[in-house]
Amino acid sequence: MRKMRPGLNFIASVLLMLAVAATSAIIGDFYFDLNDDVLMKDILSGAYTGVPAGHNIQMLYPISAFIALLYRGFRTPDWYGIFLCACQFFCLFVIFLRLMEMAKSTAVKAVFALFVLGLSLGGIFPHLIFVQYTFTCGLLSMTAAFLIMTARGRGAADYALPVALIITAYLIRSEMLLLTLPVTFVGIFIKWVTERDGLKDSVSDGISTSRYGERKKLFCGYVYLALTILGGLVISSVINAAAYSSEDWKQFNAFFDARTELYDFQFIPEYASNREFYDSIALSEAEQKLLENYNFGIDEEIDTEVLSSVAEYASHLRTDETPLLARLLEGIKSYLYRLRHAAWQKSYEYPMTDAPLNLIAVFLYLGVAAVYVFMGDKGKRLCAFLLIALLFACRTSLWLYIIVRGRDPIRITHPLYLMEIALLLGLLARAEAQSRRYAAVPLVLCAVVTAAYIPNQVNIIRAENAARAVMREHYDDLYQYFEDNPDSFYFVDVYTSVSAAEGEEKTFSEKMFENVNNNPANFGLMGGWASKSPLDGQKYEAFGFDCMQDAILEENVYVVNKKTQDIEWLKDYYLDKGIETEITATDTVGDVFVIYSVRNVE
Repeated sequence: MRKMRPGLNFIASVLLMLAVAATSAIIGDFYFDLNDDVLMKDILSGAYTGVPAGHNIQMLYPISAFIALLYRGFRTPDWYGIFLCACQFFCLFVIFLRLMEMAKSTAVKAVFALFVLGLSLGGIFPHLIFVQYTFTCGLLSMTAAFLIMTARGRGAADYALPVALIITAYLIRSEMLLLTLPVTFVGIFIKWVTERDGLKDSVSDGISTSRYGERKKLFCGYVYLALTILGGLVISSVINAAAYSSEDWKQFNAFFDARTELYDFQFIPEYASNREFYDSIALSEAEQKLLENYNFGIDEEIDTEVLSSVAEYASHLRTDETPLLARLLEGIKSYLYRLRHAAWQKSYEYPMTDAPLNLIAVFLYLGVAAVYVFMGDKGKRLCAFLLIALLFACRTSLWLYIIVRGRDPIRITHPLYLMEIALLLGLLARAEAQSRRYAAVPLVLCAVVTAAYIPNQVNIIRAENAARAVMREHYDDLYQYFEDNPDSFYFVDVYTSVSAAEGEEKTFSEKMFENVNNNPANFGLMGGWASKSPLDGQKYEAFGFDCMQDAILEENVYVVNKKTQDIEWLKDYYLDKGIETEITATDTVGDVFVIYSVRNVE
C-alpha cells in the first residue's frame, strides 16, 4: 500500500485538476482577457510583422523567444494561449499533489481537495477562463511560495521546481513577480524560523548536545535559496538586456517607459488650461489631441522627451491637487474597506469586489493564529504572533503601494490575495502534518464560503461570455473585411480597436483556440504600447511604408474609426503639418465601423 500511495496521490491530483479544467471549458469560452494579450500573441505568432518575433516587449526575451520558436516550428496552433493555460492548470495540479502528499488521512485529503476546488471555482474561476498573463504570473508565484512553505527536504532538489516557477513568472511579467516577491521572502523567513525552533540544544543524562551546526546549515540553506532566486532573476534580466541591446530597442524601451508612466500612472493635461506648458515643449493642440486619443504613432515628433515632459508635468499637477499624505490617507480607507467588505460579484471586474478572497484570507489568518498562537506551545506563541504580524505588514505595504499609485485592477490584487493565502495554507498544511489539533478546520470554513460563491461565479462568467459574444460579432465582421481586401492596408484608431461602441459593451479581446489566424495582418494600430517599436518598422517595411503619416495618404491605405466617433482630429493634424486633406467615408462595416480614405488635396 505504501508503494501505491504516491501513485494514487498523483492520479487523484490529475483528476482534480482535470475536473477544474473541464468545468472551465463547459461553463465558458477561453478568452484572452485583454487586447494586450492579443497584441502579444500577434507579435509572437508573426501576425504582426509576418515573422514570429521573440522581442515581445511586455515579456522578457527568453520566454518570448521560446514561444516564438514554437510558432516558427508549427504556425497553426495558438501556442501563446496554450502556454498560459498550461501554466495555470499545472499550478493547480502541483498544489493538489503537494496537499495530497502531506495529508495523513483520507478525510484530510478530502478537506484539502475541497479547499483548492473551492478556491479555483469560487475564488479565481473567471481568471481561468479569461486568461491574462499578469494573473498567470501571479498564480505561478503563489504556487512557488506554497511549495517553499511546504517543502519537507532541504536540498536543492526540493526547491528546484519553486525556483523554476519564480523565474518563469519573472520572464512572463517581471513587474508582477517583483510585486509578489516580498511575500515569497517573508515565507522563506517564516519557514526558517519555524524549522529553527526544532533545532534547539538539548541535555540528556547530564550530557549537552549542541545543534549549532544544524542551525547554521539550515540558515545557509535558506540564504542560498534566496540568493538562487535573485541570481535567476539577475541572469534573466541580463539575457533580456542583451537581446534588447541594439540602439533601436534601447531608444524604444526609453519611449515605452515614458509612455507607461504617462498613461498608466499619470494623465493627459487638457490643452486650453495648460497651453503655456505645451508651448514650452513645442506641442501643438493637434498633437496634444494625439496623446488624448492614443494615436501618437502617426507623429514622429512625439518622442521620449515629449512623453516624459508631459508625465512629469502631470505628476506635479496631481501632487498640487492631492498631496501624497492625503492620497495615503484615502488609500488606507480604501484598503480597510476592501479588507472587510463582502458582497456577491456583480460583474467580472467592475465594480470590484474582493470577496471571497478577502474572506478566505481572514479565515486563514484566524486559523493560523488559533493553531500556532492560542493552541501552540507557550514559549513559541509570541514568535508565532510576530511572524503572522510580519506577513500582514508585508501585504499591507504592498496593497497601499498599488492603491496609492492607482493601479489596483483584479489581475494585480487577486494574485496578492493568492500570495498570502499560499503562505497561510502552507502553515496550516504543515500543522496538520504535525498532528496539530483543528488545523484543517479553517480550510473547511473556507471551502464552505467558496462553495457558496460558485453559483455567483458561474453567473458572472456566463454574463461575461454573452457580453463578449456581442463584442466579437462587431470585430469578427471587421477582421473579415480586412481579409476580404488583402491588397489594402488599414490603420485603426486606437480607441476603435479597444471598443466598438459607446456604453457598457465589452472591450476588444479574442477567443483562444477558435478561428486561429496567425497569417500577417494587413492592419495596424495608430498608437498603443507597441507603437514606434522596431516591430512597427518591420511591419511597415513589409508593406512598403516608411512612416505612418505618409502611408495614410497613399492609395489603398485607409483609416478605420467607429461610427460614433469624430475624425476631425485627423484633418486638423494634417493641417497643423501644413497638409490639406480630404477625408472621405468609403465604406461601413456592420454599421459600427467606418472606413475612411485620407488623400492629399493638391
